[in-house]
Amino acid sequence: MGLSGLGYNGHVFWDTELWMYPPLLVLHPEIAKSLLEYRFQRLGAAKENAKNHGYQGAMFPWESDNDGQESCPVWALTGPFQHHVTGCVGFAFWKYYQVTKDKSWLATRGYPMLKEVADFWVSRAELGKDGKYHIINVVCADEWAENVDDNAFTNGIAKEVLMYANQAAKELGYPENPEWKKVSEDIVILKFTDGTTQEYAGYAGQLIKQTDVNLLSYPLKQITDKASIEKDLDYYWKALADNNPGRKGQSPAMAQAIFSILNARLGNTDKAYSQYMDSYKPNEVPPFGVLAETAGGTNPYFATGAGGYLQTLVNGFAGLDITDAGIIQLKTKLPKHWKSLTIKGAGPDKKDFVVK
Repeated sequence: MGLSGLGYNGHVFWDTELWMYPPLLVLHPEIAKSLLEYRFQRLGAAKENAKNHGYQGAMFPWESDNDGQESCPVWALTGPFQHHVTGCVGFAFWKYYQVTKDKSWLATRGYPMLKEVADFWVSRAELGKDGKYHIINVVCADEWAENVDDNAFTNGIAKEVLMYANQAAKELGYPENPEWKKVSEDIVILKFTDGTTQEYAGYAGQLIKQTDVNLLSYPLKQITDKASIEKDLDYYWKALADNNPGRKGQSPAMAQAIFSILNARLGNTDKAYSQYMDSYKPNEVPPFGVLAETAGGTNPYFATGAGGYLQTLVNGFAGLDITDAGIIQLKTKLPKHWKSLTIKGAGPDKKDFVVK
């Protein structure tokens, strides 16, 4: 939103790391690196923010301004409680190392950041009577759910970045931090009795604003088996506001993108294509077709939606995935009326990936 719409005043949210950053990391790693540098230069402010809230490590603001201060309106609960943004920052830093294998950067930027993020989550998680760790009182990625416990995405990204912090330590020859490991392994991800992932403690099928649980399957890798992914896709697709009568236009563009990516990777190509179209077409604003945040909206340019749309192509239909082995290509199928899809110049070695 920084260059156009006035709705967010140029502030930096989780949108940067989870939505805009991934396609940049694949196609323009040098630009992706600059996004990480923005966060690194404001690490001191994030550490002060954590201290002011009674936590260790670094707690990044929900709406970060030029100085890295919290600039969320005081009436919004997202500022004090939407903590998953800190996990997204750590996630992005590790993904950069996976793609570039730049060990000098890891030593001076990546690991120092991951250490502070991991320390935050250790101090943020609470040990329950059940012997498991719980993250209490958050605003979910699904922003209609406020002041709830054990949100799926918040807990999932905390688990993942704690693991990444120890991986980074190992890469640099540092000892594993047993506290990071224990908390990562023992943070709960709640399930319904049929195995469907529960969005948060007490969630019982309410409509959701945007994707939350399904983010555990992409871009996170907390849920990887096909049956569980499909179960979660089916359940939360029905719960998405845009798919319910009278609620169209209440979900942001990127909500559709995650469903499209996961269905493309599962081989559900027709469904993936329909959701791909819904990730941008209803949000186009004339005369230039720039994207609004919601279907039929008028406040462009929603760069988050553009990031989600690009991920449907790069990470969905083209099947590119970021792993410890760098950028790999999963097997996918194109929509019947597409002849081929080529992603050119991916990663530091500028490799081309083709699907036919």
